[in-house]
Amino acid sequence: MYNTRVFTRVLSALDAWMIRENEGFRNDDVLPYKACTIRLLGQAALLEIGLNIPLVATQDVDVYADYEHPVMMKFERLLNRDNLIVDPVGHEVWMPKETEYLLCYEGTCVTGLIAHPDFILISKALKAPAKNRVLLNDYLALGATDRFIELVERYNVDLEQFL
Repeated sequence: MYNTRVFTRVLSALDAWMIRENEGFRNDDVLPYKACTIRLLGQAALLEIGLNIPLVATQDVDVYADYEHPVMMKFERLLNRDNLIVDPVGHEVWMPKETEYLLCYEGTCVTGLIAHPDFILISKALKAPAKNRVLLNDYLALGATDRFIELVERYNVDLEQFL
């Protein structure tokens, strides 16, 4: 199950691996792996941030990423060490076009970003309200942010369904 800060640790290990690989490629006149950005979404992002509400553990990791295939494979192997898997359809998760991301890791080859919780929660409220009813109820009970309320209005989400 997902533990806090696993994403950052995995990104650091991936960055170190890419640096080593790219150094070897230079010696062999092979093109290096391109720098990449990995954006963490969904429940794993909420767990990574440590949102102050009860969260259900998950093994699925949803990401938007622009990495090359060998880098993706290494990223998946690193996550597997923590019994986590990249959701094969995680890249299809709907997020608002204005989603803001928090920088959690900036290495030589890898940049890691985490979707801001307000945007994750609006995605869950809009696209899977029944599945996320308890989560959103807990969040609303804590007191939603002004930005979340703005997103609710913009995307016409009925908050009554979560109360």
